[in-house]
Amino acid sequence: MTWRGVALGLIGAIFVSIFQVVTKVIPQNVALNFGSVLTLFSGVVFWLFLVAVGNSVLKRIAPKTALKPAEIGVCYALSTVAASIAAQDEAQFLLPMYVYPWRATQVDPMGPFRQYLPTWMAPSDPKIVEPYYLGHESFWTPERLAAWAIPLLCWLAWLMALGATMWAWNVLLRRRWVEHDRLSFPCLQLPLEICKSGGFGGLAGGKLFWMGFAIAAIIESLNVIHNRFPNVPAIVLDWTATPVLEALPSPWKALAPMHLTWSTLHLGICYLIPVDILFSSWFFFILRKVCEVIGYAQGWRELGWDAKGFPYTRAQSAGAWAVLFFLLVWAERKRLKLAFDAALSFGPLDKSMEDDSGECASYRVAGRVLILGTAFLIWWSVQSGMSLGIAVAFYAFFWILNVTMTRVYAQVGPPFLELFYLDPQKTLTTVFGTIGQQPGPLTQFSLMYWINRDHRGQLMGHQLAAMKIGQESGVSLRRLGPWLLVAFFVGAVTCLLTYLHWVYRVGEDQFASGGWREAASGLAVSRVREWVYAPKGPQTTEISFMGIGAGLAWLLSKINFAFPGTPFHPIGYALAVCFAVEYNW
Repeated sequence: MTWRGVALGLIGAIFVSIFQVVTKVIPQNVALNFGSVLTLFSGVVFWLFLVAVGNSVLKRIAPKTALKPAEIGVCYALSTVAASIAAQDEAQFLLPMYVYPWRATQVDPMGPFRQYLPTWMAPSDPKIVEPYYLGHESFWTPERLAAWAIPLLCWLAWLMALGATMWAWNVLLRRRWVEHDRLSFPCLQLPLEICKSGGFGGLAGGKLFWMGFAIAAIIESLNVIHNRFPNVPAIVLDWTATPVLEALPSPWKALAPMHLTWSTLHLGICYLIPVDILFSSWFFFILRKVCEVIGYAQGWRELGWDAKGFPYTRAQSAGAWAVLFFLLVWAERKRLKLAFDAALSFGPLDKSMEDDSGECASYRVAGRVLILGTAFLIWWSVQSGMSLGIAVAFYAFFWILNVTMTRVYAQVGPPFLELFYLDPQKTLTTVFGTIGQQPGPLTQFSLMYWINRDHRGQLMGHQLAAMKIGQESGVSLRRLGPWLLVAFFVGAVTCLLTYLHWVYRVGEDQFASGGWREAASGLAVSRVREWVYAPKGPQTTEISFMGIGAGLAWLLSKINFAFPGTPFHPIGYALAVCFAVEYNW
């Protein structure tokens, strides 16, 4: 850990976080188009590329001043952690969700529920809210700074508790996953090679590497230039088959929607994914599509995106992911028990506790952070208006998804890892219903949709990746650990302030990317109205299919363990039924 590595990491954290926000606001004016929906952030890789080029020059002209692998590893680790919270599906999605209920157009839909929104979560004054949508104003005025000060501080407290709790989970699970299971981190191989060699060397160097780089650069550059100048030819790397499938006779039109993608990123990363998971993912995706056709033919299913009915994809995915979480935690039950026992005691540590000197923190500290962080998140949500029961259920399912996603990120790391079919709001109301619930807790429960709509930021996954790359680069994890939390804070602050700067300057109604934020906000509002005005009990059919999904995942895990080499993997099934392979299959 040197000041150069930390400085480059934090500069990269700010630089990438800013450009990720601007890319969503005014993409037509951005030279560095840093998307943030992939498992590998293009902005962080670009920053690492610049550092590697600069270090290659230093090695030639001033070898003694060149960066060491550990310094480049720290640079990447801090940048990627910050970029994860600044991704478009994470902190960028926070402010639009809570400002939306206060805009003038929402007086009728949200009016009866505004009383349940605390003023410390978002400004409610029309003088602050309306310019947020219209633009041509400045955020940096005393009036707006004062209006946003308390909401920003409150949300930063929640975000830091979230980041610290994820960090604690990673400290407790890292050794099992990284050193015992030796997960391969497919999407991390390029940054890892650059960091380990202190530039371009090993697999990230030589004629074959630069040949592959050149081919990909030419193809992608032509496509980007074509978007600005249509006369320049493009090489099509994807095809939306949906219009063709929708024109087919019944019941084959139920195959829509469907996408076929062959981007250079897919070819590069998927080549590194374990073959059994690759096979299982597309096999179960095709099987799912066949079941959808059968369901429509029999009148058991509707048409369209996220259609209701057989084979109840959302329900199957909820059951499958819950079983994967149980299996992961069960495998680590001894270490988790020892860590929690140590966290709740103040005496000498149990002699059976493993040596944790090589971790980002001791297991006792990680256990305490996990317990206190989760307690704070629940307390914070209760203070915002959730009931204790809803808050506990929400965070329980939230951790089921995020811990399991982190494992999938490390073991599979597909180009896209999106869980659109899995959100606690839909799942928990399916299981428990909304009859008897009060409007206030349901309002807050629905608006928390911003943090679990797609999960593409992979906050916890990038923290684990930072630990992996730090360890492989020769960094002391004990010294790196606190800096990961600093980077998380820097990314959160940079994202929120950059977003507010541009939203008042451009106006969210003018954002070039369209209404993707408001669409989710509108869904959250409509859910509240549906839950309150048309309450339903538990959905027994969907609960049954949750059991089917859980049973299939459990059976596949047992088969996969008993017969090594079997082509059917439970992770492949879980990905195929939760939207995670729609663009990857």
